[in-house]
Formats: sequence, C-alpha cells, structure tokens
Amino acid sequence: MEYRVEVYDTWGRRVAAFDDVPLLEATRTTPDERDMVRGLLPHEIATIGAAHRVRVLVDGALFCDAPVVSIGPHWGDTRKLILDRYVPLHTVIEARAERAAHVDNPAVSQAHTNQEISAIVKSAINEALGPLHYTVAHGAYPEGAQQENVKFLGRKTTENELEVGGISEGQWVGAPRIDASAAYAKDGDTIAGLVVDGEPWPDLRLIMIDAEETSRNSHAIKRHPEVAGWSDARYDASGYKRAADAAKAFLQALIDEEGVEYIELNPHKNAFGEYDDRIDAFGRYIGMAFGGGLCFNAALFETGHADVYLYEQGRYHAPELALKDFFSYRSAHEDSVTHTGVTLSEFDASGGVLEIVAALAYAGGGYVFTVDEAQAVHFGPAAAPKRVYFHDPLRTSVQYGADARDLANLVFFQGNPFTGSVSKTYSRSASIGAYGPAARRFEYFSISRVEDADRLIAGLLADLAYPTISGAITFFDGNAEARVGDLIEVRGAPVRRLEPELADEWDGRFSGKLVARVCRVVHKFSGKQATTTLHLTSPLRSVARPFSYLVRSQPAASTLFEFRLDDARVGLDMGFHLD
Repeated sequence: MEYRVEVYDTWGRRVAAFDDVPLLEATRTTPDERDMVRGLLPHEIATIGAAHRVRVLVDGALFCDAPVVSIGPHWGDTRKLILDRYVPLHTVIEARAERAAHVDNPAVSQAHTNQEISAIVKSAINEALGPLHYTVAHGAYPEGAQQENVKFLGRKTTENELEVGGISEGQWVGAPRIDASAAYAKDGDTIAGLVVDGEPWPDLRLIMIDAEETSRNSHAIKRHPEVAGWSDARYDASGYKRAADAAKAFLQALIDEEGVEYIELNPHKNAFGEYDDRIDAFGRYIGMAFGGGLCFNAALFETGHADVYLYEQGRYHAPELALKDFFSYRSAHEDSVTHTGVTLSEFDASGGVLEIVAALAYAGGGYVFTVDEAQAVHFGPAAAPKRVYFHDPLRTSVQYGADARDLANLVFFQGNPFTGSVSKTYSRSASIGAYGPAARRFEYFSISRVEDADRLIAGLLADLAYPTISGAITFFDGNAEARVGDLIEVRGAPVRRLEPELADEWDGRFSGKLVARVCRVVHKFSGKQATTTLHLTSPLRSVARPFSYLVRSQPAASTLFEFRLDDARVGLDMGFHLD
C-alpha cells in the first residue's frame, strides 16, 4: 500500500509532500467523531503551523484532510512515547491535525407531509449549506445536461413565466421572447448580448458553476492563490488561461449550435417572499440557460470546462431545484441515496442535516448512511456484506467482542410536545429476557404521528437492543480499499461469539455470521511500511452514539412555543397575531 502526506498553507498552496515519514497515524471515523492525523513528520519540512492542512492519500486517493491544531518540535537525547512507541528525540517534528466532529453538519429546517424517506434525505441535503451532497445515476455527457433540462421542463408552467418588462415576477422566459442573435460567451460562465422582449439584458451569469478566468484578476487569485505573484504575461501563458479560453469556446459553441431557447432566473426567495439573488454585485442576472435539450450550466461542468460553485455555500439556492445533482455530472456515478419504500406522515426536520439523515436511516428500517471523502452521502440498506475477509494469521489479526454499555431495550418515547399526540413505550422482549431491562427515555420533536414513531423506534431497537460489537481487524501490510461504513464479514478466523445470539438480533439479518460495520479506519505509516486497523461496530450503526446524536441540535421543549416578534413568520402560524 502506497501513501503520501501533503501539507498545505493557509492560501491552499502545497508546501511539502512526503511518501516516507518516521511515524504517523491517520484516522477517519463516523460523522459524530473526529478525523485525525498525528505523529512525526520528517524534520526536513520547511514550514508548518496552525491552520495549515494535512492531507493523507492512500494509493492515490484522498483518505483524510484535517487542519493542524498543534506542532511540537523536539531536540535532545531523551525518549518520548508517541503513538505506540518510544521515540528518541534528536530532531523530531511532532504534529497533530484534527477535523472536528459534526463539522460538516449544517442546520436545516423543513416540514414534510406524506413523503418517502429517500426524498426527504435529498431535500434536506439540498437545503444544507456547503458541499455536502449525494450522487445520482450518471454516465457521460450529455446525460447531466439533458437531466437538468428535463427537470426544468417539469417545473416550467404558465403561472411561473417571467413577467414582461421586469424580473420581479416569474422565473423563466422562452424562445419567442428571446433574441439571441447577438448573444456571445463573454467568458466560460457568462453570456452577454441577450435581448428579451425587445430590451437588452445585462450579462447572464450561469449559476452553480465557475470557469477559469481569462485574465489574472481577483477571482483568478482566489481560485489559485499562487498566481498573486505572477505577471500578467505568465498567467496568459499558463494552463489556467488555456482552460478559460476552452470554456469560453465551448459555451460559444453551445450558443451557436443549440440556440438559447429558455432562460431561468434564480427562483430563490427570502423570508418575505422576495427574489433575493437574481442580480449579482456586477449587475449581472443569475440563472440557467437551456437550448437543444441541454442545460448549458450542467454541460460546462460535465465536460470539465467548469467547477461546481456554491456562492455563499449555496445559501441562495432553492432546494426544490436539487442543484446538488450537479456534483454527479463530472464522471460516472450511481444513486447514493436508495429508495426505501417507506413514507412518513409528518416529519418536521430541524437540526443538523446528518442528524436528520441518521434518524431517517433508522425510520427506514435497516438503513444506514456514511459520508465519503468527497462529502457525498451514501444512504442505503444494510444487506449483504460489501467485503469478506478470511483468516490469514500471517497478514491479519482479528478481535470480535461485545459491549453492553449502550444497550437499550425499553424506550419511553415522547414526540413533539406542541402537538402532544405521541407518547408511547416500546420494548424488545427477547432482549429484555436475555440481558435484563435497559430503559431509555427518548424525546424526538420531529415526530408528530404515532405511525412514524413506530418506524423510528423499531429501527433504533433493531440496533440498540443488543450489545454493540466491539472489535477490530488489523492488516499488517495495509488495506487501501476499506472505508468507514463498509459492512464486512469475517470467515475462517478462530475467534467466535461468546455472548448468545438472539433470533431477532438486528432483525435476523445476519444470523450465524460474524458481520460488523466499520466505524473507524486507522492507517499507521513508518518509513515505507503501512498497517491498517479497521475498528468495528454493530451492522446497523451509522454513528457512534445514536440516541445523543439524533437530538444533539434539538431545541429544548420550551423553545418550541417561543416566537420572536421581529420574525417575519409571526402571525402566520397557529393563530398568533399582532393585531
């Protein structure tokens, strides 16, 4: 297994790269725990400090990326315990980088009625700020551009056509009103020269994408900090300028060959129902362009001429447009969010987006989720193991035990206290008979209907009513394939279960097998040697501590009754008025 450790400064410039380190450990884990890189770096490193970033790549793929939190240069002839060995301190650079738990868990707030669970998952992710996303089935160009065009046609109605003579009402305008005879690509993500209803329009900045700059301007420096010290001539001779010219040429070809048949301006509205992101700081309109059955925005990203761009982390993107589908269009992908076939009657999603996804996984019945290194959410059933490992004492060691400290087989559930309609006790009798009663009170305010509570608690008890698997597999020569969230099976090892296996354990999915879910992957590097340890947990477990994680961002019950008098929503809900 090959590895590379890279160090980046606060400008995003790579300042060091190593494929041979004295002693370093890289850890990736579940969303409610910290990713970490710690240990010793080669003393030849020229510079590293707080807020620098350490990236670890395994067999060429990104494994972990974390900001530096501490640096400890050492000199002397003593020895210090670092990781699992005593290290002589002659010239030693000790470093620690951590990616905090919950860091990619932005808050969302949505209400859903009679919606299938996978649709709620995607809706919540589309509302979440930042690059957290899912993937959709995609092959190659022009599939993505065609898909965005189909989505547009599905939301285009006569009622939401753009008004004549302004942009305050409606969102789209069609070919009969568009004169694109003088339209041209101003750069790789901007169309100029459009005329609508006989009036010249400002430039149209294509939403969701960002192409290279045709000159060394402030945005070029923002994209590539190293060009700050370049001359204009050096930039003009660079690959960045060539990429910018190629993007501009491709957009011009779309305009000339496909024509501009539709323009859809950004439909995002603020709390007052006003469009709040239709004109940017340069006076350009913001939206999407379509022609020849293609979305130009998606086509530019899909062909590699632009990157995904989330202005203000996507704060002004309308969730109903599902613009995070764009993340799938650069290469071949499959759907990462699986249809569950389970519909929730009422689900008021409020809190961290991954906390909501965790709850929906349990409500789906045997579903789990994980977030990969590219920040794509994978949501699907815990069914057949993804990997099977056979006992090989020369290459692996295996530990497989159990921990009953988090066991819960008797749950007193309280739903939304505002409605006061859901209060129920749930239990698993077989677990109580085997391990004794382990009671837990659980208040979850997103649930208002008893049928939804039944699904959620059934999923939780299928996981938590049994001792948590506590084990590990160590690969002496490393393992570059394993990922957090993988469902794995161990065969042929002399280890065995010592606690009794219950018939309804994990809903009977893995009877008679040593099956577990990877909750932590730890790579340890020393020189050219690499070892990998997979830490294991129960097969239906997506986060380390489900009960506390699901309610981590949940407000206290009393705050559900509070309103701010300066909130635009006052007077619109539950009969509260100011008159």
